[in-house]
Amino acid sequence: MPSGRHRLPAPTRSAARRVAWSPLGFTAAAVAVIAVAAIAIPIGLNALGCGDVRYLRVSATQSIAPVLRAAATEFNDEEPSYGDDCVYAQVDEIAPHRIMTALSGGRGSDSTIAPHVWVPESSVWVELARVSEGGTHSIETDPPSLASSPVVMTAPVGTEGLPEPGDASWTLVLPGEREPERPLVMVDPNRGADGMAVMHAVRRHLGTGDDADTAMTDFVRDVQLDSAFGEIDLATFFTGSPAAEERIDPVIVVPEQAVASYNDERAHSAPELAARYPTEGTVSLDYPYVTATDDSALRAAAADLYEVLRGDEHREHLRDLGFRDPGGNTPSSLEAQPWDVPEEPTTHDDLTGDALLASVTDWNRLSMPSRSLVLADTSENMAQDLNGGPSRMEVAQRAALLGLSLFPDETDMGLWLLSDQYGRQGRDEAAEMRRLGGSAGSDDITRRQELIGVAEEIAVRGGESRLYDNILDAYDQVQDNYHEDKINSVILLTAGRDDGSSEISHAELVAALQDRFDPQRPVSMFIIAFGAQSEEAELRQIAAATSGSLFVTDDPDEIGDIFLSSISRRLCVPNCDN
Repeated sequence: MPSGRHRLPAPTRSAARRVAWSPLGFTAAAVAVIAVAAIAIPIGLNALGCGDVRYLRVSATQSIAPVLRAAATEFNDEEPSYGDDCVYAQVDEIAPHRIMTALSGGRGSDSTIAPHVWVPESSVWVELARVSEGGTHSIETDPPSLASSPVVMTAPVGTEGLPEPGDASWTLVLPGEREPERPLVMVDPNRGADGMAVMHAVRRHLGTGDDADTAMTDFVRDVQLDSAFGEIDLATFFTGSPAAEERIDPVIVVPEQAVASYNDERAHSAPELAARYPTEGTVSLDYPYVTATDDSALRAAAADLYEVLRGDEHREHLRDLGFRDPGGNTPSSLEAQPWDVPEEPTTHDDLTGDALLASVTDWNRLSMPSRSLVLADTSENMAQDLNGGPSRMEVAQRAALLGLSLFPDETDMGLWLLSDQYGRQGRDEAAEMRRLGGSAGSDDITRRQELIGVAEEIAVRGGESRLYDNILDAYDQVQDNYHEDKINSVILLTAGRDDGSSEISHAELVAALQDRFDPQRPVSMFIIAFGAQSEEAELRQIAAATSGSLFVTDDPDEIGDIFLSSISRRLCVPNCDN
């Protein structure tokens, strides 16, 4: 069984969340744009005799931006002109995913931030732009690299319970491979290539299949609350304050350059960090210099700025910041670090094409918020025990409470109790479809607490289940209120028997679900049936009609695995193999 480490926030995790926000908090996306740092443009441009004054917009990732600014200043000091136009370089720091969207014309794109020169941390962003739905024809196909830096794992020198820098494995990022309270911090794969590298490494280690998908689900659930929206500033985690010394230090995945830069600039009281290089190999970030314009004057200016960057002064500036040369050579700034820096760490070029898209897709499907209507069978069949153990209802309660702990605060969730003793419809709509994060009542109680309170009071009502009627009504409810930015589903906890209590038959229900299921707007059924007497074949057909899944159990200890497995089915919807 996976570790299922869904921990309460430790002090380190609380501190991490102040600086590394959950990828599910999309309303805070503006934080991904770092404060603009523009190069000053000389005053009195009209006096230069320019027919027109134009600006070469340069967007760079935060860590390499200081070098771009210095080069732009040198470029501008030459008062460059192309034909009758004067061109001056301006350097901004804008998150690479926003630039990729702007260049490829994707949803939410902002053409006003599209640069003429783009220096992301990795060429994977260029590939993502090319394979995006909008695509792009204005960016170079083989941009030159300004520097390189392998993706590593880092923690303070001498941290107990962690392998030596030369003996680390990517398995260190998995739940159960670290101390239970030591968090892992990484960049949201949608926001950084180092995060994509982690997802790719985990998938390569786990392989494929249902068990692998369940383990991947456990990993994403474990790390998503501590994932960062953009480049990670290590100084915000390791401050050297008395409070920080009492916390459990996280393991953080960053470029090697970030570790070296932190060590060189850290406060005296802050700990030195050591980089750990995965023995299986890692991805090397290549900081491509991408020309992203068809304008001849701006392309010429971009080429001239690149020549400035190739100068000895700026190349040495890159080395001083902890970057390797494009070929991977180790600069002296790395040789002075407090760990054994490999001359050539093991790297690979596997994070391209389908692997690149799969790494982002896995993350997005597993971390995507949910919109779920839970049906809890409270008919007389739920009073029966499971092999002499707890009753089906007791196990269903346990499943409901565990499920609430696994779903994030952005979940929309409702709860229906099923029994024909509730009246004509055969159900009690105990909780409407509302966000878990909000509350309809007092500000002192969260929506999650409301639902936990309801789940704790669930009891057998008696009578028959009206199972088929309520499945179809619930499916229609979720489908009619479909949310395209969430995973939409119906979750059924049941003894698995309708016993002719519904107005529609099993065959009519399956046909109706098949007719309603839309692969472009999928709503899936996830069914957990308790006890060997469940009508397994019938329930499996119901789930299969919606690319959903059925789990039958009489072992309460399997509930954790079952929920992780059901969540992992997100990876195959709408094409799940039943």
